[in-house]
Amino acid sequence: MAGERDKYGDLVDPAERYQEFMLRVYDLWSQAEEYGYSKEARGILNQARLMFMDEFQTLHPGFGRGRATWR
Repeated sequence: MAGERDKYGDLVDPAERYQEFMLRVYDLWSQAEEYGYSKEARGILNQARLMFMDEFQTLHPGFGRGRATWR
């Protein structure tokens, strides 16, 4: 994701940083399904993903697109 980054490589803008985090969480959840990991563990990961998504949308309304906001 493009955007200004600090000396550690982290995005400076909080909304952009949260979106990047959400993309990684979605990809992890998707990869767990692809690898055939347990349905129960994937369900817990998805619950956490949705909780983060709710927080993301509350903190940064209208920001985000694609996998970061897919329910």
